[in-house]
Amino acid sequence: MWGEIAYQLYGLEGYEYIKEYDQDRNAPGGNTLKGLFEIGDGASLILIDEIAAYLEAASAVEVGDATLASQTLSFVLSLLETASETDDVTVVYSIADTAFEEEADEIRTLVDELNQIGRRQHKTVTPTSETEVGQVLQHRLFEEIDHGQAQSVAESYFQFYTGGDRQFPQEATDASFVDRLEREYPFHPTIIDTLTEKIDTIPKFQRTRGALKLLARAVFYLWNHQPANYDRHWIRLYDLTPADDAPGGSIDGTLRETLFEFVDLSSAVTADIYSEDENAHAQLEDRKWTEKGIPPLGSHLTTTVLWHSLAYGEQATGLTRAEMNAALGHPDIRFDNYDSALDALAGGDMSVACYYLYDEERVRFKSDPNLIRIIDQRVDNTPDAQARSRFEARLDSETGTGAFDPVSHPESPADLPDKASTPQLAVMHMDTAPVTEELLNDDSNPQAVPEKVQSLYQKSASKQGGDVQSRVYKNYVLFLAPDDERVKSAVDEARHLEAIEALLDDSQQTADLSADQIEELKERQKTKYGLLGELVRGVYRHLYYVDRDGLTHITINATEANGGTSLVNAVEETLDDRLIRADAGPKGIAFFKQKLWQQTQDSMTTQQLVEQFAKKPGLPYLLSTKPLRKTVAKMVDDGGYTYWDAESETVYWDADADDHPENWRKRSPLAESPDVRTSIRDTDVKIGNEYVVYTGIESLLDVHHDSIRPPEAEEVQCAEDGCTTMVEPSGDGPAYCEDHTKTPEKDRCQSCGKEYDESELNAQGICPDCARPTGWDTATSQMAASRAFNEVRTHALSKASSDGTPGVSQVTVEVVGEDRLSKGSFIAQRDAFTDRADAVSVRMSYDVKTSTGTSYNASYQGGLDDFSRVTNQPDPFGESINVTLKFRVDLDEPEAITDDEDDVLAELQAGLGQTNIDVKVQARGPVEVPPEATQ
Repeated sequence: MWGEIAYQLYGLEGYEYIKEYDQDRNAPGGNTLKGLFEIGDGASLILIDEIAAYLEAASAVEVGDATLASQTLSFVLSLLETASETDDVTVVYSIADTAFEEEADEIRTLVDELNQIGRRQHKTVTPTSETEVGQVLQHRLFEEIDHGQAQSVAESYFQFYTGGDRQFPQEATDASFVDRLEREYPFHPTIIDTLTEKIDTIPKFQRTRGALKLLARAVFYLWNHQPANYDRHWIRLYDLTPADDAPGGSIDGTLRETLFEFVDLSSAVTADIYSEDENAHAQLEDRKWTEKGIPPLGSHLTTTVLWHSLAYGEQATGLTRAEMNAALGHPDIRFDNYDSALDALAGGDMSVACYYLYDEERVRFKSDPNLIRIIDQRVDNTPDAQARSRFEARLDSETGTGAFDPVSHPESPADLPDKASTPQLAVMHMDTAPVTEELLNDDSNPQAVPEKVQSLYQKSASKQGGDVQSRVYKNYVLFLAPDDERVKSAVDEARHLEAIEALLDDSQQTADLSADQIEELKERQKTKYGLLGELVRGVYRHLYYVDRDGLTHITINATEANGGTSLVNAVEETLDDRLIRADAGPKGIAFFKQKLWQQTQDSMTTQQLVEQFAKKPGLPYLLSTKPLRKTVAKMVDDGGYTYWDAESETVYWDADADDHPENWRKRSPLAESPDVRTSIRDTDVKIGNEYVVYTGIESLLDVHHDSIRPPEAEEVQCAEDGCTTMVEPSGDGPAYCEDHTKTPEKDRCQSCGKEYDESELNAQGICPDCARPTGWDTATSQMAASRAFNEVRTHALSKASSDGTPGVSQVTVEVVGEDRLSKGSFIAQRDAFTDRADAVSVRMSYDVKTSTGTSYNASYQGGLDDFSRVTNQPDPFGESINVTLKFRVDLDEPEAITDDEDDVLAELQAGLGQTNIDVKVQARGPVEVPPEATQ
């Protein structure tokens, strides 16, 4: 150092004077230096910049038992002492505040000693004032500044600060601020203030030099990553981004190697601001905005808060909302968007919530994790099975009750009963029948029906492991299936709720939390509880219900917040137009005839009508039988139908007094019978197999004629003159009381010749004994097999004399209802038929027609044995399918109908009594069989 100074002051002469000291690296003393200064004629100025930097390099050079650094310190001391004694010599030196800290402190110590000497005034000079930092940075980083642009932008932003409804720091609205904006352009004043006032409090950070280094990197990075979708007017604090992580002097390097040594926010940067995999919370929040053409607000916010969080002192860290507005405000970006982003990052959106951000009076980052991070650590330790169990438990409560009976997680046909009483809503398990994107896009499955749902719709079983059969009441099964994409988020929400509740139950953990944090935790628990219910209902959005063509798929909305809508309620609302509630009116005649009534039948029980709603695809859901009772009453009043109440043996028939059906075999009008009602109310209609609706009065009389009592005759006055006694009318002449009854003349029976009163002979003059029929013949309408065979046997027994035994010689059984071939195959295997196989014949026809005119038909007429080979029904392919199937038994000798119940009717009743098979039965036989036939 001393050789260079001598040469620069006085050339070779000066160097030669001090050459020996320079070559030996020994510091010259004060007298030597005084002689050196006498060489020159005028004043001398010696400028030494960054003595500490020189000392650092000199400390590595050994000089004897010391170093060149110690020699340099001795030289500086001698130089300052000599200069203080010499009028024509002035020494100016600089010492950086933070660079080479140990050496700089040593120099300061020397200066302090020199100050005590007092031989000459010692003055410390700060080269850059507070207001000049920005201009120094301008000068060092930019060759030229467009002052016209600076003035325009400064005035525009000043109007932005003073004319808006947002709060800004006082300085931003002072008139002088526009001058500062213009003076420091393109650096926004908030970045200068943060670096020189907050970051400057950190040891080792050099105010101007450090700011220059950081801003140089910011300008470099911004130049190479210019935004495409909005104009930049300033270099801002968020341009000091940790995303600049290139080796060698990057912003991220400065943070981690220097600034974080005193305020360690490295975890906050990695988790919340920037990571190479782009999964830091701010980066996740950025995606919401950049997809809309809006700048990355998450990174803007968190980077700004980061630099404000590096200051020393609790009161200095962080920034207020007003300071944040000044640091971020841009005329083309809505403050509301920044508010939304901050709310999400502070915990409003758990998917982007920061772990180290504290949204308090002053927004800041801290090195300790916030409550969100504590919760997430619990979440990470919550097993998946626990979360799924919580999801399923919540699903049970969110399913609810109502018009449909919920069935939770059916797996086999036996889990979903085949019943007609109430529509069932099967809520499928998340793993059993998820509705995936692949399923929704499967062209071969246009209704996107999961395989398990289709299987349960088609099949039923009475018990686990029992025989699987075709489901009968298909219309009354509905299915709710989970959306595969939504399941994960709902299970994750259940996991969060479990974690929060476990945290609240952990006394050791809560002891480390503040009262505010515990209160916040309870509020989060409440919010999560409500949100979980909403998400669970949102998962089960795929509804499958039965229409005329089978299962139909629609999506439902049951995500009303705060549990206002259960899944059952949502299904009810979705299918409201298909629900027949208790307050509904009667259905129309066309609906009854075309949709509800079985076209091939002349009678149906009210129970069968109820079951039609459950059987027939596409019919409404009958939630109450009251509308059906109204409908039956309407059919009797307006549709020509009749109703039979077997319990009271009452006929309901809309008739006039003189109406006389052809098959009413009694003289008096049917309408006058005590068992006939010519008007009906819905309360008269009952539901059950004992209550039958007939297509007309004739079909009713075919079955119940003998059960209906004739009209009761009104009494008349005795025909004898002067007698006032009331007697029953004779029906064939004058009626007399007992006192005046005249003995009628006897007539002979035209068959046997015996004498009888005229009234005892029929119109052909035949007596009752000769007119007694020799056989019986009856037929039933469609009804359950057990009931049908019982009615036939009862009819046969009623036709026999008191001491006689009727027999059965012929029986025809027609199978009706659905699945006739499969039911016929079952009937054909009953002992009642197989034991009489030689007497049994079968007639079957199968016809199919499609809407395009295609038809298919098959028929069979033959014995019982061959019939078993033709009962496999083809797969349905047409819109109209008609199957007729009849079994006929022709017995060579009548079988006696006795209490032993070994006749064909009794055996058929026993073999089919526990089934749900409907039949029509026709039978005949003698009213009396020979005594030997009963042995």
